[in-house]
Amino acid sequence: MDVLTDIFNTSLSQAVVSTCLKSTFKFPVPKKSSVSCLNDYHPIALTPIMMKCFERLVMHNIKTSLPKHPDPLQFAYRPNRSMDEAISSTLHLALTHLENKDSYVRMLFIDFSSAFNTIIPQQLINKLNLLGLNTSLCNWILDFLTGRS
Repeated sequence: MDVLTDIFNTSLSQAVVSTCLKSTFKFPVPKKSSVSCLNDYHPIALTPIMMKCFERLVMHNIKTSLPKHPDPLQFAYRPNRSMDEAISSTLHLALTHLENKDSYVRMLFIDFSSAFNTIIPQQLINKLNLLGLNTSLCNWILDFLTGRS
């Protein structure tokens, strides 16, 4: 455990993640028992166990560093929040607004499936900095997200 602690602390202090820890092995897993096309597979990525441990430590640090009261209209990645609640909340806001005379509602729905694959690392880091996250941790996350195989 002491060796892992030293490796992690050195990685954090230098804001560098070893290339071997960034690598993943991806393989397809069938979504259903009978496979007829490529869309019937779900890609799974395996990350080194040591990196998984580091990720959990960083996630814990991020969760304790961020504000305790996030936007009440955020439903993703929050405990005890669901898609059903998001839909109910949206409908309630829209219908309440429509009770006013001569009012209308416009809605835009966007599918963010595979959103992680489209993250621009530097923009994420800028937002984490604005939220008050430690600069060295932000630099470590930036290095973690860039140059991945």
